[in-house]
Amino acid sequence: MYNRLKVAACLVGAIVPWLLTTTGITSADESFANTSVITLPNSQSLNSFDIGFVDPVADVYVLADRTNKSIDVIDTSTNTVINQLEPGFAGVVAPANCSTGMANDCSGPDGVLIVNHTHVWVGDGKSTVWVLHLHTGKVEAKISTALLGTTDQTRADELCYDPNDHIILMANDASSPAPFVTFISSTNPTVLGHIVMDGGSGTGHGPQATAGIEQCQWSPRTGKFYINLPVAVINGASIGTVLVIDPVSMTIDRTWTIDASKCTAPQGMAIGPAPQILLGCNGPVGSVIIDESLATGNGPANILFSLAGAGGNDEVWYNPGDNQYFLAGTVTGKLGVADPNGTQDTPFATTATGSHSVAADPVRNQVYVPINRATGPCGSSNGCIAVYTAVGTDDPSICVGQGAPVISTANEGTGEPVLLRVVCPPKGNK
Repeated sequence: MYNRLKVAACLVGAIVPWLLTTTGITSADESFANTSVITLPNSQSLNSFDIGFVDPVADVYVLADRTNKSIDVIDTSTNTVINQLEPGFAGVVAPANCSTGMANDCSGPDGVLIVNHTHVWVGDGKSTVWVLHLHTGKVEAKISTALLGTTDQTRADELCYDPNDHIILMANDASSPAPFVTFISSTNPTVLGHIVMDGGSGTGHGPQATAGIEQCQWSPRTGKFYINLPVAVINGASIGTVLVIDPVSMTIDRTWTIDASKCTAPQGMAIGPAPQILLGCNGPVGSVIIDESLATGNGPANILFSLAGAGGNDEVWYNPGDNQYFLAGTVTGKLGVADPNGTQDTPFATTATGSHSVAADPVRNQVYVPINRATGPCGSSNGCIAVYTAVGTDDPSICVGQGAPVISTANEGTGEPVLLRVVCPPKGNK
């Protein structure tokens, strides 16, 4: 059973990040370095993986581990592997056995997140979504997201969760003839509907996506889903696009294009302090922080800050514990770090080429980056999960002082209170 009382370092907003705004927040001036590594049990290797996720209330980091056909569950208080959930994932599928000829398009597990601190939702090959109990691994549901009347061998990939309306949004990114998103009820795990990204007209259709679908997020400030299309055909032009989607009506509210001179092919996405959304971009130009406000309507996204040189990313993450953005630079093999005011904390820490996954624990301000190579922090051809923490000077600006009052918020789904005692660490420590 998860603990309901957490002693959190600078944790105002770890469970309710929308309480934070950029107003009055001073950026930290530390840098990050690898401080420890986590190896898998029984000398297992970590050659292929996808997305990671931290639940600070459950005290776990989970990783979609394709090599071992498992969700690896790591206790964030000890940084040890405490379980591997293995319901029967696809694992690494050979290109010849995938309809697209691309191994990633049919492999799994892929996207992962935790709902209500107890249930792990996972995207897998064959358009399958699994719902597993975090502590026991019991299969609570196995859901097909394939369009009605079809058999789809490609994966259900990345996903996000709306706790207000209890809806999961899943990206079926490699489906043919067009990728699509699937809406799933989290209370009675059933498919509610789809939006097909084929350029068609009317409800249930979105722009023509020519390079799949990438990371999505739900914003508690607007109650909307946001999702990246790395390349979409908009008014006859092929350009990176962000869609704003209403979870209840399952319709597209807004279509924002992304300036290609500042961000090529948006992939990663993280909800930051109001009104920010970080887009981790695949191209070398850089990444951007955009304005989530619906008032900007259709057309070009309102770019608040450009992160020049911080491109080549897949997953990105915002950590309210230290008010930092983290960008998994898979091309450069670096962990990008940026503040909400657009300042990039350098030098970036070394990871490894292909390290495209990142997640941060806001309780202990630990950043998790899986690595599948002997080069870099692992020191072993088996790979590892590298843990990064702040080094140097720290400015814990969002802390309110030692002995700060206890705050509480309703636990998602159950309504039970979750208590968070906010305690600032001494200057210079995390």
